[in-house]
Amino acid sequence: MPLVATFRIDWFRVITDITRTGMATHHVARELGVSKSAVLGWKSGAEPKHGDGEALLALWCKTTGFERAKVPTVIYRQYWVFNSR
Repeated sequence: MPLVATFRIDWFRVITDITRTGMATHHVARELGVSKSAVLGWKSGAEPKHGDGEALLALWCKTTGFERAKVPTVIYRQYWVFNSR
């Protein structure tokens, strides 16, 4: 009976990583073509639209130097899988 976990991108850490490189939040917003309040909303737990999320991940890779496979994640759900034989 294995424990299965699903993950989601940790947008708070993604944005924090970008701003720690010296890029201000309003510059992140301008780079992505969204409002500063949108970026702050994502940092507070909102989920960006797919295209905005992809652009944010590309910016994260560019500013941090990390590969996309290293993007910060958090556990979204955990559940046990029962084998019914």
